[in-house]
Amino acid sequence: MLANPTAITEQMTFPYTYISCPCTDVSVPANKYLEHEADDEEQERTFDPRSPRTNYSLYPLDHLMYCEDCQQIRCPRCTIEEIVCCQRATGGCQRNCFNCPVCLAPMTVNALEVPDNQRPIGPFILACGYCHWTSQEVGIQLDKVTHMSAQLSKIFNKSLRETSTKGLVPEPTIDLSTPDNPDIVFSNLKVFLKSQLNDSHPDNPMLTPSGDVNYSSPSSLARIMSLYTNLGAGYGKKSAQKPSTMRESVSLDEGLRLTSPNSDIDAINKLRGEGYPSTITPTQRSEQIHATCNFASDFRPIPMLLRTKRANRCRACRHILVKPETKVESTRYRIRLIALNYVPTMNIKPLHPSSLPHQRIDLNNIRPLQTSQFLLSLRNPLFDPVTVTLATPNRTPGRRGHKVTILCPQFDIAANTDAWEEALDTNKSSTRQKEVRSTKRFGDTRPEYVGQEGRVAEAGKVWDKGRNWTSVVVEVGVVDVPAADDDDDGGEEDEDLLEIPTFVRMEWEVEVEEKGKEGGKEKRELAYWVVLGVGRVGSIKEGGMTASSVS
Repeated sequence: MLANPTAITEQMTFPYTYISCPCTDVSVPANKYLEHEADDEEQERTFDPRSPRTNYSLYPLDHLMYCEDCQQIRCPRCTIEEIVCCQRATGGCQRNCFNCPVCLAPMTVNALEVPDNQRPIGPFILACGYCHWTSQEVGIQLDKVTHMSAQLSKIFNKSLRETSTKGLVPEPTIDLSTPDNPDIVFSNLKVFLKSQLNDSHPDNPMLTPSGDVNYSSPSSLARIMSLYTNLGAGYGKKSAQKPSTMRESVSLDEGLRLTSPNSDIDAINKLRGEGYPSTITPTQRSEQIHATCNFASDFRPIPMLLRTKRANRCRACRHILVKPETKVESTRYRIRLIALNYVPTMNIKPLHPSSLPHQRIDLNNIRPLQTSQFLLSLRNPLFDPVTVTLATPNRTPGRRGHKVTILCPQFDIAANTDAWEEALDTNKSSTRQKEVRSTKRFGDTRPEYVGQEGRVAEAGKVWDKGRNWTSVVVEVGVVDVPAADDDDDGGEEDEDLLEIPTFVRMEWEVEVEEKGKEGGKEKRELAYWVVLGVGRVGSIKEGGMTASSVS
């Protein structure tokens, strides 16, 4: 999600296009009078891209979805995510379920010795194909290629048991013979806390017979319902017996973790002997399972994190918008209703007054106190022709509004048919053949000039049109925006930014099939606000202009 597009335009390239999701305009009025009053204000209100409320409602077109039931644009905020499937890197994983602790690349299982024309029998190691780190460098060898997590856990526990009893002088009250494995400590602490919950709250309906806390199991739901169905004479009375308080763990068997008094001394001595290159980076340490890894000799293969595939539903009608396939290794989608397949793509570029270099329009320094023309192109992704109506305020929002005029606010865009279908049709007129050739110029970044190919911008006429796209001319009367140092009134943030809020309305007809009836056509429409980021307005000093030289 694009958090604040207006605030990061300094690092962006012009032009850009953002679409406003209508979910931010939803409000619940207190009564019917306020509801009618809110509707009237909504119709008269002009979209302001500088408002703090709209900063978090603008998205690029490729970040939006479309609900066919609601016939509205949907953003990530007005959708509900559901987990479809997940990938688990457990002991049952066969291979390729670990990442390299050095570069985080996937690791493969290799055999140390492979007999001629025979199946490898081991031992096996984990090797990284990117940085060539192997588990043999830290003394890890596997007996088989299955259940690797269990084998690594045994190796890790054995090494901890050896290092905890070698070269240490334990205190009388501390038993260091127990391995200081965080997994074992967590398991002991979990068992201890379960026993404490059972002792302190024996009648808790959330607790299962095994001691686990489960809020969705049938047994837990039955216990909750029994609290309200089996209401006797003693309902509502407080229990005379006070619940026992939970105590803390006091031993290693209960999950108590004690720090060895010689751990810091051993780390300092190891650092003096092996030097700084033996240590690891903060990024490598953060990716390790436990934060006790400080040296390269403590590296362990990193299990792959839990990965999920999620589906998106419309928050209003619960219609599925995006649903991937349930297979973990598949990257396809069963349902994918993205806005790119329903909403026209909009591009805007300058229409230069002349081919001379000094008269071209620079989007990062648009000349003030003159009228500049831009080409606004819309491409239809639907397989039906659409009628588009554009509307903009007379002046852009802000203290110094720029005058905006769309020469052709209403026009038609042909259907998105196959390019070869019209190219092979010999019955089309020469005008239509010209439109087919113009299809190659949609989205073209090459500059266009006034009078190119004998075309002149006229009111009520489109500039160019192709197979499934149309271009119109937008005139902007740019006013002078003084610099922040010259403005005594305290200018707004990004006041020199030229953004044009445009209201787009689409109308088209689709064929509807009904059971037992002949198929007819249904009229549909879609309306939304678009913010066209044209560029930045330069000052008169930067443009080399003076007020007297501008007519």
